[in-house]
Amino acid sequence: MNTIIENYKVSGKPIKDWTIKEHNAALDSLGARIYKPFHGVVVLGGGSKPYMLKIRKETGNGEEELEIVDGLACYSAVPFGHKDPIITENVNKFIAGMATIPRSISHSYLGPWLVKLQEFTRMDMFLPKSSGTEANEAAIKAIRKWARHYGGSDGKGIKGTPIIITAHNAFHGRGLGSTAMMDDPTTRKDLEPLMAGFEQVPFNDLDALAVKFKEHDGDIAAVFIEPIQAEAGIFIPDDNYLSDVQKLCKANNALFVLDEIQTGYCRTGYDFAWQLYGLEKPDLITIGKAMSSGVLPVSSLCGKKEIMDLFEPHGEGSTFGGYPLASFVGLLTIHELEKRNITNLSAENGRYLKERLEQVAKKYPNKVKEVRGRGMLIGVEIYPNYDGHQLSMNMLENGVYAKETHETNLRVAPPIVIEKEGMDKIASALDASLDSLQEITGMRISC
Repeated sequence: MNTIIENYKVSGKPIKDWTIKEHNAALDSLGARIYKPFHGVVVLGGGSKPYMLKIRKETGNGEEELEIVDGLACYSAVPFGHKDPIITENVNKFIAGMATIPRSISHSYLGPWLVKLQEFTRMDMFLPKSSGTEANEAAIKAIRKWARHYGGSDGKGIKGTPIIITAHNAFHGRGLGSTAMMDDPTTRKDLEPLMAGFEQVPFNDLDALAVKFKEHDGDIAAVFIEPIQAEAGIFIPDDNYLSDVQKLCKANNALFVLDEIQTGYCRTGYDFAWQLYGLEKPDLITIGKAMSSGVLPVSSLCGKKEIMDLFEPHGEGSTFGGYPLASFVGLLTIHELEKRNITNLSAENGRYLKERLEQVAKKYPNKVKEVRGRGMLIGVEIYPNYDGHQLSMNMLENGVYAKETHETNLRVAPPIVIEKEGMDKIASALDASLDSLQEITGMRISC
């Protein structure tokens, strides 16, 4: 990657000449510590194949450049991998033509993108945003607006605080509304009081949800859940769970809302995970991540017309929601998903990769508790006397970037276009990484 910025001097030397230690030191001292990145490695760009990353890594003899498998695809955001010629060439051409314009004037890609979104998602109307969190924040607004007008057991509106039911261990983003939907104590630390009107039930527990509906008779506006809990560790509900939740919502005049930010856009072997369970169209879904092939942040709230029509000018907005490049790359992404039949590829590759990881897991029954997944979203759960962060570091040492979540779950979600050779490398890396994984003898590493 040769740009004028590579030769731009920062702290007295061109960026291209910075050492890994200098990169890490700047991050540690100047960046808010919201992540615990791997030290001793810097990504330089895409590798020789779409599912590979070129990195620079510290060794005993200094630094070396090599390629590793991208086993995470930025949390499912990169379906086509890196340096895809069609994506990069078309985006580069578009950027050369214009910057951005505000939503107060239309442009030639927004309308066609919305029409294509309607065809692809099966939803009625759309509120484009940038990040997944923004889409979920907009969903909270939509739910409350609908609740005031049409909620309640009589359908004439909820007068008190509308209740939104979410799931324990859910992940919905980083905004204050999204945080209020979650019960992770680290996420909520020092932020109370949070927005009122959110309560959690165990994921995949219909009885607990039914109790909530009885407890808040007429005041529940929506159930807002992930069809698969990705951040929690790839937890998959029983086959009938979401269908029963949807029926329970309908019976109690509450909205059925799905967070498909990680599971959408072919990741689970279906266009969207709600199709995986044979559901009726949800009332609202939120999408993001893979909407732009991973080249920029794009998201959207998608919903039924009677809900989305409650938004009005100046009551909601977004500088970059639906801006020209977002709309262009959004169209390009759907075009390529359809042209390359990525949904079927996700199902096929997912079956192969899961089988390979299960074969490895059987060799380590005292270390691996379970392998779970749908399509190209797979989790390897280890027992709590082993450390998931150490497993992630072992994977990196063995040539694969994958990342633990919730301490004992390794999330494996490579670019959907990965070849069998790449999936075999992931399986081999897992084998070697589990083989060298030692039991925890001291305090667990916090990530």
